[in-house]
This record gives sequence, C-alpha cells and structure tokens, in this order.
Amino acid sequence: MKILSINSKDIGGGAEKVAMDLHRYYLALGIDSKMLVGHRKSDFPFVYEIPKTDWYQLWDKIDKRLLNSQIKGAYLIHKLVKDIKAPFLEYAHKTGKENYHYPESCHMVKKLQISEDIVHMHNLHNEYFDLRMLTSIFQKKPLLITMHDEYLYTGHCACSLGCERWRTGCGECPHLDIYPAVEQDNTRFNWERKKSIFLKSQLTLVTPSVWLAQRAKESFLSHLPVRVIPNGVDLEVFKPDSQTTARYILELDQQAFIILFMAAYGRLNPFKDFEMLDRVIVRLQKQSFDKPIILIALGGEQSRKEFVNGIWMVEIPFIKGSKEIAKYYQACDLFIHTAKAETFGLVIIEAMTCGKAVVSTNAGGIPELVREDETGYIVPIGDDEAMAKRIISLINEPDQLRKMGERAAQISKNEYGLERMSREYLSLYQEVIDERNR
Repeated sequence: MKILSINSKDIGGGAEKVAMDLHRYYLALGIDSKMLVGHRKSDFPFVYEIPKTDWYQLWDKIDKRLLNSQIKGAYLIHKLVKDIKAPFLEYAHKTGKENYHYPESCHMVKKLQISEDIVHMHNLHNEYFDLRMLTSIFQKKPLLITMHDEYLYTGHCACSLGCERWRTGCGECPHLDIYPAVEQDNTRFNWERKKSIFLKSQLTLVTPSVWLAQRAKESFLSHLPVRVIPNGVDLEVFKPDSQTTARYILELDQQAFIILFMAAYGRLNPFKDFEMLDRVIVRLQKQSFDKPIILIALGGEQSRKEFVNGIWMVEIPFIKGSKEIAKYYQACDLFIHTAKAETFGLVIIEAMTCGKAVVSTNAGGIPELVREDETGYIVPIGDDEAMAKRIISLINEPDQLRKMGERAAQISKNEYGLERMSREYLSLYQEVIDERNR
C-alpha cells in the first residue's frame, strides 16, 4: 500500500503529532508513506514541503531586505510589498473570504497522488491548501479526511466555542478573532462555499471522538460516511515509570504534591481557560495542606519559579521531545485540564497512559476519555469551585488517587495505543480501497 498524507505542518499541536506518528509507524512497517505539508519544520524522511510560487519568493526576498533596512519609510513599503507578493492571501485577510488560491499546492498534490493508493488528509487550514481540489482528488484516488477540529463545517473557525450558527449557515459571527481569525464577517460566504464543495465530493471522514462525529453528522457533511478512530500515543514513551526517578531527573521535590497542566501557546490559546485556572489556584491557596503543593505549567511562555500564597508556581517553556514530556507526567501526582473546547484531548491520554488521574472540564470529547470516579473527574466548563474541590479531595485521598492512576494506565494501554490507532487506519484504508475497486 502506498499512502500520501497531507497536513498543514509536520511539527506543532495534536493534529501534527497524530499525523507524524502515523507516518513514522507506516515507515517502520515498511509501508511506502509520503507526507506533504504546507510548512515543514523537521528533517524527517519522506516529508515534503509545498514550495512557494516563484513570484512569492522573489518579492519575499525584497520584503526581508526592507524589514532589515534602516531606510526611512521602509516599513510602509513593506506593507505594500505584502500585498504584491501574496495578493490573494492579503485580500482574504482583509475581506474575511477564505483563500483557496494555492497553485503550488495543487501542482504538488497532483504530482504525488499519481503513484499513491490512497490520500489521507488532516488539517486543511493554515493557508496552504485549495479545498476545491477535493472533488478532483476523489475522482482519481480514494480519499480520507481526519477532522482534528470543527473547521470543515464552519464559516472560518477551528472550534465553535458554543456557537451553533454552523448548523444554519454562519453569518453574524460572534468569534471572528478565533483561529483561523478573519478581519471581516464573510463567514456565511465561506460556509456556503465549503458546503458546495463537500456536496460534490465523495470521501470518508474520520473523527477522534464520538462527539465530533455526531456534530459532523448534524452539519452539511451529513451525506458522508464518518468513522471514529480515537487518537493513540506511543506506549513505549508514555508509560508508568518511577515517580522518584522522574523527580530526581527533573530536580523536583520528592515530598511535594505536584499538579501538572499544559500551557501550550500560553494565554494566547483561546481554547484553554486560563481564567478558570487562575480561579482554581486562588481556591487552592486558601487551603492548608500537610505537604508542599507545586503547580507546573508545561509549555509556558517563560521559565520561572515562585512561591505564591503557600503554593509553588513553576512554568516550563515549550519542550520538543516526547520522552522529556513523559517524564513530567511520570513525576506529577495529578493532571488537570481547563479547556473551553477540545475535540479529543491528546494530552489527557498521555497523562493517563503514564498512570495519572485526571480532573478536567467536560469540553467536547473529553468525557469519552476521563471516566467519572474511575480514572478521574469531569467538571462543567468554567466551574472552578467544582475543580478545586476534586483536586483537594484527591490530595487528601492518596489511595483513591493511586487507584485512579492505575486504572487510567490500564485503560489507556488497552484502548489508546499508537499501534491500535495505526492498525485501525490501515484497515480503513483497505476497506475504502476495496470499496472503490468494486
């Protein structure tokens, strides 16, 4: 089997991690796998970046010289050159109409898909892909799209954050600033154009959660088959291990109760509820505990450590390596997650696989992962009082915490491994290919 995967990037968030994990696994099995990305950040084999047009490259060189120049008025000229080097993109930014003009993307996909048996797409936003190509790709090759967010059925946003306008055509968008942000409200136009494209396209959708699958079925994507394949993690990396050893390596207090949470992209991330987290911390600071309490923000904006009202606050900048990230999971006592939106929750599975109980909000597909009173607790979005109570109860009940962690590791090992995810995709590929050949 020859597989062509397409994604916006090869290194980044959860979608990039899943796409690259699949690519690596396929290559390890000896499968012919290629990956095409809009923005390449790694040097991993058989990952190809979509090049910029010659026009863009020419004006980009001029633009970079202007930005490094001390010439008076250079910045004003730079703003003009931006419009010249990428006129379609700049027009899209200003009007709110999503840009589908990516000729090099079309050329690369047409070139690479010739010898492939199946095309598997991931995130199609982030300014690199022409959605209008979907119809022509399907006419030549079996096609799958994994929905890592809600972008395919909305007028612009990756997460609807409680807005239901995607059901009726968007317009009058309350969240223009939500990624991918737009300056003007042309969300109804974008929604209608996407609907037209997908009504003419026959492909298979995959979602990591039942929650997202149900929403897809309630959207203009309802005519397409949807398969649920939960994301998986590398069980050789994310696994229970000695907490004492992990803390020794990371130079963390052996006697403390350590709470870990992910702070990826910091407070600029609109899908993480940092205001709720602040309120939870304030509630914890009002309590008395018989051991030191440390809250670690992993993937923060800076490196810092300070003692605030009885609790140690530690911020660790972004960590690239999975093995080091796993050490923090292994070192902590409890993982918490304050999300406003979450289609799956890959970090939750990473924590559970390392044998940690989880206290999280009930955003999106999270309740499918955290089993109430078995592997952790679920609280309503924004309910800091409920989360603080659950955290305090687990600090004071170490036996319950341990049992939850053990159960979390057991469930994750059985249901959320990378091999399981990869095998399910390979099986689906074959099913789709066989269906096409009938």
